[in-house]
Amino acid sequence: MQDRYNEENHRHYRAEEKERSVSPDADALKEKLRLEKEVSKEYRALYFDKAKEYDALFQAYQATVTSFAWKMTKPLRASLDLAKRILKSNRATYLFCKGIKGILRDGPIYTWKRVKRKICQDKKNRDWSKYDEKELAMQRQYLFPRQIKFSILVPLYNTPEDFLKEMIASVQAQTYPNWELCLADGSDDEHPQVGTIVMQAAQKDERIQYRKLSKNLGISGNTNACIEMATGDYIALFDHDDILHPSALYENMRAICEKGADFIYTDEVIFERTTKNITATHFKPDFAIDNLRANNYICHFTVFQKSLLEKVGLFRSECDGSQDFDMVLRLTEQAQKIVHIPKPLYFWRSHPLSVASSLLAKPYVFESAKRAVRDHLDRVGLEGEVLDSAALSIYRVKYKIKGEPLISILIPNKDHVSDLRKCIVSIQEKTSYPNYEIIVIENNSEEEKTFQYYQFLEKQPNVRVVRWEGKFNYSAINN
Repeated sequence: MQDRYNEENHRHYRAEEKERSVSPDADALKEKLRLEKEVSKEYRALYFDKAKEYDALFQAYQATVTSFAWKMTKPLRASLDLAKRILKSNRATYLFCKGIKGILRDGPIYTWKRVKRKICQDKKNRDWSKYDEKELAMQRQYLFPRQIKFSILVPLYNTPEDFLKEMIASVQAQTYPNWELCLADGSDDEHPQVGTIVMQAAQKDERIQYRKLSKNLGISGNTNACIEMATGDYIALFDHDDILHPSALYENMRAICEKGADFIYTDEVIFERTTKNITATHFKPDFAIDNLRANNYICHFTVFQKSLLEKVGLFRSECDGSQDFDMVLRLTEQAQKIVHIPKPLYFWRSHPLSVASSLLAKPYVFESAKRAVRDHLDRVGLEGEVLDSAALSIYRVKYKIKGEPLISILIPNKDHVSDLRKCIVSIQEKTSYPNYEIIVIENNSEEEKTFQYYQFLEKQPNVRVVRWEGKFNYSAINN
Protein backbone atom coordinates (compact mmCIF):
# COMPACT_ATOMS: atom_id res chain seq x y z
CA MET A 1 0.00 0.00 0.00
CA GLN A 2 2.84 2.35 0.93
CA ASP A 3 4.57 1.61 -2.41
CA ARG A 4 1.41 2.43 -4.28
CA TYR A 5 1.11 5.68 -2.31
CA ASN A 6 4.72 6.62 -3.10
CA GLU A 7 4.21 5.77 -6.76
CA GLU A 8 1.16 8.04 -6.89
CA ASN A 9 3.15 10.84 -5.24
CA HIS A 10 6.00 10.44 -7.73
CA ARG A 11 3.58 10.43 -10.64
CA HIS A 12 1.94 13.59 -9.33
CA TYR A 13 5.35 15.19 -8.77
CA ARG A 14 6.54 14.30 -12.29
CA ALA A 15 3.36 15.81 -13.73
CA GLU A 16 3.98 19.02 -11.81
CA GLU A 17 7.61 19.08 -12.94
CA LYS A 18 6.57 18.55 -16.55
CA GLU A 19 4.04 21.35 -16.28
CA ARG A 20 6.66 23.67 -14.79
CA SER A 21 9.19 22.75 -17.49
CA VAL A 22 6.87 23.82 -20.31
CA SER A 23 8.12 27.06 -21.81
CA PRO A 24 6.19 30.31 -21.31
CA ASP A 25 5.29 30.12 -25.00
CA ALA A 26 2.89 27.31 -24.16
CA ASP A 27 0.68 29.68 -22.20
CA ALA A 28 0.60 32.07 -25.12
CA LEU A 29 -0.22 29.19 -27.45
CA LYS A 30 -3.06 28.05 -25.18
CA GLU A 31 -4.45 31.57 -25.08
CA LYS A 32 -4.20 31.81 -28.87
CA LEU A 33 -6.03 28.49 -29.28
CA ARG A 34 -8.72 29.65 -26.86
CA LEU A 35 -9.25 32.86 -28.81
CA GLU A 36 -9.31 30.97 -32.11
CA LYS A 37 -11.98 28.63 -30.70
CA GLU A 38 -14.07 31.60 -29.65
CA VAL A 39 -13.71 33.19 -33.09
CA SER A 40 -14.53 29.87 -34.74
CA LYS A 41 -17.63 29.58 -32.56
CA GLU A 42 -18.71 33.08 -33.59
CA TYR A 43 -18.20 32.25 -37.28
CA ARG A 44 -20.23 29.05 -36.93
CA ALA A 45 -23.05 30.98 -35.30
CA LEU A 46 -22.90 33.59 -38.06
CA TYR A 47 -22.90 30.85 -40.71
CA PHE A 48 -26.01 29.21 -39.25
CA ASP A 49 -27.78 32.60 -39.07
CA LYS A 50 -26.98 33.26 -42.73
CA ALA A 51 -28.10 29.74 -43.65
CA LYS A 52 -31.45 30.38 -41.97
CA GLU A 53 -31.80 33.67 -43.86
CA TYR A 54 -30.99 31.91 -47.13
CA ASP A 55 -33.56 29.18 -46.46
CA ALA A 56 -36.22 31.78 -45.68
CA LEU A 57 -35.43 33.74 -48.87
CA PHE A 58 -35.40 30.57 -50.97
CA GLN A 59 -38.78 29.49 -49.60
CA ALA A 60 -40.19 32.95 -50.33
CA TYR A 61 -38.78 32.75 -53.88
CA GLN A 62 -40.28 29.30 -54.41
CA ALA A 63 -43.63 30.52 -53.13
CA THR A 64 -43.51 33.46 -55.55
CA VAL A 65 -42.56 31.58 -58.73
CA THR A 66 -45.10 28.82 -58.06
CA SER A 67 -47.94 31.20 -57.22
CA PHE A 68 -51.01 31.60 -59.42
CA ALA A 69 -50.35 35.34 -59.92
CA TRP A 70 -46.79 34.72 -61.17
CA LYS A 71 -48.00 32.16 -63.70
CA MET A 72 -50.80 34.42 -64.91
CA THR A 73 -48.43 37.37 -65.49
CA LYS A 74 -45.86 35.35 -67.44
CA PRO A 75 -47.13 36.56 -70.87
CA LEU A 76 -46.89 40.18 -69.68
CA ARG A 77 -43.29 39.73 -68.53
CA ALA A 78 -42.36 38.09 -71.81
CA SER A 79 -43.92 40.99 -73.73
CA LEU A 80 -41.96 43.54 -71.68
CA ASP A 81 -38.67 41.67 -72.30
CA LEU A 82 -39.40 41.56 -76.02
CA ALA A 83 -40.16 45.30 -76.03
CA LYS A 84 -36.83 46.02 -74.32
CA ARG A 85 -34.93 43.96 -76.91
CA ILE A 86 -36.69 45.78 -79.75
CA LEU A 87 -35.91 49.17 -78.23
CA LYS A 88 -32.24 48.28 -77.77
CA SER A 89 -31.96 47.13 -81.37
CA ASN A 90 -32.84 50.68 -82.50
CA ARG A 91 -30.19 52.94 -80.97
CA ALA A 92 -32.10 56.21 -81.43
CA THR A 93 -35.26 54.84 -79.79
CA TYR A 94 -33.22 53.21 -77.04
CA LEU A 95 -31.38 56.45 -76.21
CA PHE A 96 -34.66 58.39 -76.22
CA CYS A 97 -36.26 55.96 -73.76
CA LYS A 98 -33.11 55.98 -71.65
CA GLY A 99 -33.27 59.78 -71.52
CA ILE A 100 -36.92 59.72 -70.41
CA LYS A 101 -36.02 57.21 -67.71
CA GLY A 102 -33.16 59.46 -66.55
CA ILE A 103 -35.45 62.51 -66.38
CA LEU A 104 -38.01 60.62 -64.30
CA ARG A 105 -35.32 59.27 -61.98
CA ASP A 106 -32.86 62.19 -61.65
CA GLY A 107 -34.71 65.23 -62.97
CA PRO A 108 -34.18 67.16 -66.23
CA ILE A 109 -31.24 69.35 -65.13
CA TYR A 110 -29.02 66.52 -63.89
CA THR A 111 -29.94 64.33 -66.88
CA TRP A 112 -29.04 67.13 -69.32
CA LYS A 113 -25.66 67.62 -67.61
CA ARG A 114 -24.92 63.89 -67.96
CA VAL A 115 -25.92 63.90 -71.63
CA LYS A 116 -23.84 67.02 -72.32
CA ARG A 117 -20.80 65.53 -70.57
CA LYS A 118 -21.21 62.29 -72.55
CA ILE A 119 -21.49 64.20 -75.85
CA CYS A 120 -18.36 66.25 -75.07
CA GLN A 121 -16.39 63.14 -74.12
CA ASP A 122 -17.47 61.29 -77.27
CA LYS A 123 -16.47 64.31 -79.37
CA LYS A 124 -13.05 64.45 -77.71
CA ASN A 125 -12.55 60.74 -78.30
CA ARG A 126 -13.44 61.13 -81.98
CA ASP A 127 -11.12 64.13 -82.30
CA TRP A 128 -8.07 62.12 -81.23
CA SER A 129 -8.51 59.84 -84.25
CA LYS A 130 -8.71 62.78 -86.68
CA TYR A 131 -5.54 64.28 -88.08
CA ASP A 132 -5.06 67.87 -89.17
CA GLU A 133 -3.45 67.37 -92.57
CA LYS A 134 -2.17 70.96 -92.70
CA GLU A 135 -0.48 70.53 -89.34
CA LEU A 136 1.04 67.21 -90.42
CA ALA A 137 2.35 68.80 -93.63
CA MET A 138 3.97 71.58 -91.60
CA GLN A 139 5.62 69.02 -89.33
CA ARG A 140 7.07 67.17 -92.31
CA GLN A 141 8.71 70.38 -93.53
CA TYR A 142 10.05 71.45 -90.14
CA LEU A 143 13.83 71.27 -89.63
CA PHE A 144 15.06 70.61 -86.09
CA PRO A 145 18.48 71.89 -84.95
CA ARG A 146 19.50 68.28 -84.34
CA GLN A 147 18.88 65.17 -86.40
CA ILE A 148 18.23 62.51 -83.77
CA LYS A 149 17.57 58.96 -84.86
CA PHE A 150 14.83 56.96 -83.12
CA SER A 151 15.02 53.18 -82.88
CA ILE A 152 11.46 51.87 -82.51
CA LEU A 153 11.56 48.42 -80.89
CA VAL A 154 8.77 45.96 -81.69
CA PRO A 155 9.09 42.32 -80.54
CA LEU A 156 6.88 40.12 -82.71
CA TYR A 157 5.13 36.90 -81.76
CA ASN A 158 2.39 35.36 -83.93
CA THR A 159 1.11 38.84 -84.73
CA PRO A 160 -2.24 38.88 -86.61
CA GLU A 161 -1.74 39.98 -90.21
CA ASP A 162 -3.99 43.05 -90.12
CA PHE A 163 -2.54 44.24 -86.79
CA LEU A 164 0.99 43.90 -88.14
CA LYS A 165 0.29 45.85 -91.32
CA GLU A 166 -1.45 48.66 -89.42
CA MET A 167 1.42 48.88 -86.94
CA ILE A 168 4.05 49.18 -89.69
CA ALA A 169 1.94 51.69 -91.63
CA SER A 170 1.59 53.91 -88.55
CA VAL A 171 5.38 54.08 -88.19
CA GLN A 172 5.84 54.87 -91.88
CA ALA A 173 3.28 57.69 -91.51
CA GLN A 174 5.44 59.55 -88.95
CA THR A 175 6.00 63.21 -89.83
CA TYR A 176 9.53 63.02 -88.41
CA PRO A 177 11.46 60.79 -90.84
CA ASN A 178 14.69 59.85 -89.02
CA TRP A 179 13.73 56.52 -87.52
CA GLU A 180 14.36 52.80 -87.82
CA LEU A 181 11.89 50.05 -87.01
CA CYS A 182 13.61 47.10 -85.30
CA LEU A 183 11.52 43.93 -85.50
CA ALA A 184 12.67 40.74 -83.74
CA ASP A 185 10.38 37.87 -84.68
CA GLY A 186 9.88 34.99 -82.24
CA SER A 187 6.82 33.59 -84.05
CA ASP A 188 6.38 29.83 -84.31
CA ASP A 189 6.42 27.80 -87.54
CA GLU A 190 2.64 28.05 -87.87
CA HIS A 191 2.86 31.82 -88.46
CA PRO A 192 5.34 32.27 -91.36
CA GLN A 193 3.22 35.15 -92.72
CA VAL A 194 4.65 37.42 -90.01
CA GLY A 195 8.11 37.28 -91.56
CA THR A 196 6.73 37.44 -95.09
CA ILE A 197 4.80 40.65 -94.42
CA VAL A 198 7.74 42.34 -92.68
CA MET A 199 10.27 41.40 -95.38
CA GLN A 200 7.96 42.72 -98.08
CA ALA A 201 7.75 46.02 -96.22
CA ALA A 202 11.54 46.06 -95.63
CA GLN A 203 12.22 45.68 -99.35
CA LYS A 204 10.33 48.92 -99.96
CA ASP A 205 11.63 50.83 -96.91
CA GLU A 206 15.24 50.36 -95.80
CA ARG A 207 14.44 51.86 -92.40
CA ILE A 208 12.68 48.61 -91.46
CA GLN A 209 15.08 46.10 -89.88
CA TYR A 210 13.99 42.46 -89.45
CA ARG A 211 15.52 39.54 -87.59
CA LYS A 212 14.00 36.05 -87.37
CA LEU A 213 14.83 34.48 -84.01
CA SER A 214 15.66 30.78 -83.80
CA LYS A 215 13.13 30.44 -80.97
CA ASN A 216 10.75 32.54 -78.95
CA LEU A 217 12.76 34.17 -76.15
CA GLY A 218 9.75 35.63 -74.35
CA ILE A 219 8.73 39.27 -74.36
CA SER A 220 11.90 40.43 -72.57
CA GLY A 221 14.28 38.28 -74.62
CA ASN A 222 12.64 39.30 -77.89
CA THR A 223 12.83 42.98 -76.92
CA ASN A 224 16.51 42.58 -76.01
CA ALA A 225 17.04 41.17 -79.51
CA CYS A 226 15.49 44.38 -80.85
CA ILE A 227 17.92 46.42 -78.73
CA GLU A 228 20.85 44.55 -80.31
CA MET A 229 19.58 45.72 -83.71
CA ALA A 230 19.14 49.36 -82.65
CA THR A 231 21.54 52.03 -83.95
CA GLY A 232 19.56 55.13 -82.96
CA ASP A 233 20.19 57.81 -80.36
CA TYR A 234 16.84 57.27 -78.64
CA ILE A 235 14.84 54.10 -78.03
CA ALA A 236 11.05 53.93 -78.41
CA LEU A 237 9.00 51.00 -77.05
CA PHE A 238 6.09 49.91 -79.23
CA ASP A 239 3.76 46.87 -79.05
CA HIS A 240 3.19 44.74 -82.14
CA ASP A 241 -0.61 45.21 -82.21
CA ASP A 242 -0.83 48.96 -81.52
CA ILE A 243 -0.74 52.16 -83.60
CA LEU A 244 1.21 55.42 -83.36
CA HIS A 245 -0.20 58.88 -83.97
CA PRO A 246 1.58 60.45 -87.00
CA SER A 247 2.96 63.22 -84.74
CA ALA A 248 4.40 60.89 -82.09
CA LEU A 249 8.09 61.17 -83.05
CA TYR A 250 7.76 64.85 -83.98
CA GLU A 251 6.44 65.71 -80.50
CA ASN A 252 9.21 63.66 -78.90
CA MET A 253 11.78 65.55 -80.96
CA ARG A 254 10.37 68.82 -79.66
CA ALA A 255 10.72 67.59 -76.07
CA ILE A 256 14.34 66.59 -76.72
CA CYS A 257 15.38 69.77 -78.52
CA GLU A 258 13.45 72.26 -76.41
CA LYS A 259 13.70 70.66 -72.96
CA GLY A 260 16.72 68.36 -73.14
CA ALA A 261 14.60 65.34 -72.25
CA ASP A 262 16.26 61.96 -71.83
CA PHE A 263 13.06 60.13 -70.81
CA ILE A 264 9.69 60.98 -72.37
CA TYR A 265 6.17 59.59 -72.14
CA THR A 266 2.85 60.58 -73.69
CA ASP A 267 -0.87 60.15 -73.06
CA GLU A 268 -2.71 57.31 -74.80
CA VAL A 269 -6.13 56.13 -75.96
CA ILE A 270 -7.67 52.65 -76.06
CA PHE A 271 -9.55 51.61 -79.19
CA GLU A 272 -11.44 48.61 -80.53
CA ARG A 273 -11.19 47.48 -84.17
CA THR A 274 -10.46 50.95 -85.62
CA THR A 275 -9.02 54.15 -84.18
CA LYS A 276 -12.39 55.81 -84.77
CA ASN A 277 -13.86 53.59 -82.05
CA ILE A 278 -12.06 54.98 -79.00
CA THR A 279 -13.27 53.49 -75.71
CA ALA A 280 -11.05 55.28 -73.19
CA THR A 281 -8.49 58.06 -72.95
CA HIS A 282 -5.62 58.01 -70.45
CA PHE A 283 -4.60 61.53 -69.48
CA LYS A 284 -1.56 61.12 -67.27
CA PRO A 285 0.03 63.27 -64.56
CA ASP A 286 3.54 64.63 -64.77
CA PHE A 287 6.24 62.45 -63.28
CA ALA A 288 5.55 61.44 -59.66
CA ILE A 289 7.64 58.58 -58.28
CA ASP A 290 5.22 57.59 -55.49
CA ASN A 291 2.42 57.42 -58.02
CA LEU A 292 4.57 55.33 -60.34
CA ARG A 293 5.42 52.85 -57.58
CA ALA A 294 1.72 52.29 -57.03
CA ASN A 295 0.81 51.98 -60.70
CA ASN A 296 2.59 52.02 -64.06
CA TYR A 297 0.68 55.05 -65.26
CA ILE A 298 3.48 55.88 -67.75
CA CYS A 299 2.88 52.79 -69.89
CA HIS A 300 2.77 53.97 -73.57
CA PHE A 301 4.37 55.77 -75.48
CA THR A 302 7.83 55.63 -73.85
CA VAL A 303 10.98 57.09 -75.43
CA PHE A 304 14.39 57.31 -73.75
CA GLN A 305 18.03 58.02 -74.52
CA LYS A 306 19.84 54.85 -75.54
CA SER A 307 22.82 55.65 -73.29
CA LEU A 308 20.56 55.06 -70.25
CA LEU A 309 20.56 51.35 -71.10
CA GLU A 310 24.30 51.25 -70.37
CA LYS A 311 23.45 52.22 -66.78
CA VAL A 312 20.35 50.09 -66.18
CA GLY A 313 20.91 47.02 -68.37
CA LEU A 314 18.53 45.10 -70.61
CA PHE A 315 15.01 43.80 -70.02
CA ARG A 316 14.71 41.09 -67.36
CA SER A 317 12.83 37.90 -68.21
CA GLU A 318 11.89 37.37 -64.55
CA CYS A 319 9.61 40.40 -64.93
CA ASP A 320 7.86 39.20 -68.11
CA GLY A 321 4.34 40.60 -68.21
CA SER A 322 5.50 43.74 -66.41
CA GLN A 323 8.85 44.09 -68.14
CA ASP A 324 8.00 47.62 -69.30
CA PHE A 325 7.13 48.63 -65.72
CA ASP A 326 10.43 47.23 -64.47
CA MET A 327 12.35 49.04 -67.21
CA VAL A 328 10.53 52.33 -66.59
CA LEU A 329 11.40 52.18 -62.89
CA ARG A 330 15.07 51.52 -63.68
CA LEU A 331 15.25 54.20 -66.37
CA THR A 332 13.59 56.92 -64.28
CA GLU A 333 16.06 56.21 -61.48
CA GLN A 334 18.87 57.30 -63.82
CA ALA A 335 17.16 59.88 -66.07
CA GLN A 336 18.13 63.52 -65.62
CA LYS A 337 15.20 65.17 -67.42
CA ILE A 338 11.82 63.41 -67.48
CA VAL A 339 9.20 65.04 -69.71
CA HIS A 340 5.50 64.26 -70.04
CA ILE A 341 3.84 65.17 -73.36
CA PRO A 342 0.16 65.81 -72.49
CA LYS A 343 -1.17 64.56 -75.82
CA PRO A 344 -2.63 61.12 -76.72
CA LEU A 345 -0.04 59.99 -79.27
CA TYR A 346 -0.43 56.24 -78.78
CA PHE A 347 -3.37 54.04 -79.80
CA TRP A 348 -3.57 50.98 -77.56
CA ARG A 349 -5.57 48.21 -79.23
CA SER A 350 -8.15 46.35 -77.16
CA HIS A 351 -8.80 42.75 -78.20
CA PRO A 352 -9.51 39.52 -76.27
CA LEU A 353 -5.84 38.70 -75.53
CA SER A 354 -4.62 42.23 -74.83
CA VAL A 355 -4.08 43.78 -71.41
CA ALA A 356 -6.05 46.79 -72.66
CA SER A 357 -9.08 44.54 -73.04
CA SER A 358 -8.88 43.02 -69.57
CA LEU A 359 -6.27 42.83 -66.86
CA LEU A 360 -7.41 39.25 -66.28
CA ALA A 361 -6.13 38.33 -69.77
CA LYS A 362 -2.63 38.10 -68.27
CA PRO A 363 -2.96 37.41 -64.51
CA TYR A 364 0.77 36.77 -64.08
CA VAL A 365 1.52 40.46 -64.66
CA PHE A 366 0.54 41.34 -61.09
CA GLU A 367 3.27 39.31 -59.39
CA SER A 368 5.79 40.52 -61.95
CA ALA A 369 4.81 44.12 -61.24
CA LYS A 370 5.17 43.72 -57.48
CA ARG A 371 8.59 42.16 -57.98
CA ALA A 372 9.62 45.11 -60.14
CA VAL A 373 8.60 47.56 -57.40
CA ARG A 374 10.34 45.54 -54.66
CA ASP A 375 13.56 45.48 -56.67
CA HIS A 376 13.23 49.22 -57.29
CA LEU A 377 12.92 49.89 -53.55
CA ASP A 378 16.06 47.82 -52.93
CA ARG A 379 18.01 49.78 -55.54
CA VAL A 380 17.08 53.19 -54.13
CA GLY A 381 17.69 52.11 -50.54
CA LEU A 382 14.12 52.15 -49.25
CA GLU A 383 12.66 49.49 -46.99
CA GLY A 384 9.03 48.70 -47.65
CA GLU A 385 6.45 46.06 -48.41
CA VAL A 386 4.57 45.96 -51.72
CA LEU A 387 0.94 45.01 -51.15
CA ASP A 388 -2.11 44.50 -53.34
CA SER A 389 -4.98 46.96 -53.16
CA ALA A 390 -8.68 46.65 -53.84
CA ALA A 391 -8.01 47.53 -57.50
CA LEU A 392 -6.11 45.27 -59.89
CA SER A 393 -2.72 46.64 -61.02
CA ILE A 394 -2.75 49.25 -58.21
CA TYR A 395 -0.28 48.53 -55.44
CA ARG A 396 0.31 49.95 -52.00
CA VAL A 397 3.85 50.49 -50.81
CA LYS A 398 4.03 50.26 -47.02
CA TYR A 399 7.28 52.00 -46.16
CA LYS A 400 9.26 51.11 -43.07
CA ILE A 401 9.66 54.20 -40.92
CA LYS A 402 13.26 54.90 -39.98
CA GLY A 403 13.62 56.26 -36.48
CA GLU A 404 10.88 58.51 -35.08
CA PRO A 405 10.63 61.61 -37.31
CA LEU A 406 8.50 64.49 -36.07
CA ILE A 407 4.93 64.50 -37.42
CA SER A 408 3.24 67.92 -37.58
CA ILE A 409 -0.58 67.89 -37.47
CA LEU A 410 -2.12 71.11 -38.84
CA ILE A 411 -5.62 72.09 -37.68
CA PRO A 412 -7.15 75.35 -39.03
CA ASN A 413 -9.79 76.81 -36.70
CA LYS A 414 -12.21 79.71 -36.37
CA ASP A 415 -14.50 79.64 -33.30
CA HIS A 416 -15.11 75.87 -33.44
CA VAL A 417 -13.97 75.18 -29.89
CA SER A 418 -16.09 72.07 -29.40
CA ASP A 419 -14.90 70.46 -32.64
CA LEU A 420 -11.30 71.48 -31.97
CA ARG A 421 -11.39 69.98 -28.48
CA LYS A 422 -12.79 66.68 -29.78
CA CYS A 423 -10.15 66.57 -32.49
CA ILE A 424 -7.20 67.21 -30.18
CA VAL A 425 -8.45 64.87 -27.44
CA SER A 426 -8.92 62.07 -29.99
CA ILE A 427 -5.34 62.55 -31.21
CA GLN A 428 -3.91 62.53 -27.69
CA GLU A 429 -5.92 59.51 -26.56
CA LYS A 430 -5.66 57.30 -29.64
CA THR A 431 -2.24 58.07 -31.12
CA SER A 432 0.41 55.51 -30.20
CA TYR A 433 3.19 57.27 -32.13
CA PRO A 434 4.98 59.56 -29.62
CA ASN A 435 6.90 62.10 -31.71
CA TYR A 436 4.23 64.48 -32.99
CA GLU A 437 3.19 68.09 -32.60
CA ILE A 438 -0.20 69.76 -33.04
CA ILE A 439 -0.27 73.17 -34.72
CA VAL A 440 -3.59 75.00 -34.43
CA ILE A 441 -3.91 77.71 -37.09
CA GLU A 442 -6.08 80.52 -35.71
CA ASN A 443 -8.03 82.29 -38.45
CA ASN A 444 -10.02 85.38 -37.39
CA SER A 445 -11.82 83.91 -34.36
CA GLU A 446 -14.05 86.28 -32.35
CA GLU A 447 -15.42 84.33 -29.38
CA GLU A 448 -13.72 84.69 -25.98
CA LYS A 449 -14.02 80.99 -25.20
CA THR A 450 -11.89 80.24 -28.26
CA PHE A 451 -8.95 82.26 -26.95
CA GLN A 452 -9.39 80.82 -23.45
CA TYR A 453 -9.03 77.36 -24.93
CA TYR A 454 -5.95 78.51 -26.86
CA GLN A 455 -4.34 79.57 -23.56
CA PHE A 456 -5.01 76.12 -22.17
CA LEU A 457 -3.51 74.45 -25.27
CA GLU A 458 -0.35 76.54 -25.26
CA LYS A 459 0.54 75.18 -21.83
CA GLN A 460 0.88 71.70 -23.34
CA PRO A 461 4.39 70.79 -24.56
CA ASN A 462 3.51 69.53 -28.06
CA VAL A 463 0.74 71.97 -29.01
CA ARG A 464 1.25 75.38 -30.64
CA VAL A 465 -1.17 78.06 -31.78
CA VAL A 466 -0.17 80.22 -34.75
CA ARG A 467 -2.22 83.03 -36.26
CA TRP A 468 -3.16 83.61 -39.89
CA GLU A 469 -5.30 86.72 -40.38
CA GLY A 470 -6.05 86.56 -44.11
CA LYS A 471 -9.41 85.75 -45.66
CA PHE A 472 -10.37 82.09 -45.25
CA ASN A 473 -8.60 79.93 -47.80
CA TYR A 474 -7.96 76.35 -46.73
CA SER A 475 -4.93 75.83 -48.98
CA ALA A 476 -3.32 79.17 -48.08
CA ILE A 477 -3.89 78.59 -44.36
CA ASN A 478 -2.16 75.20 -44.40
CA ASN A 479 0.69 76.51 -46.54
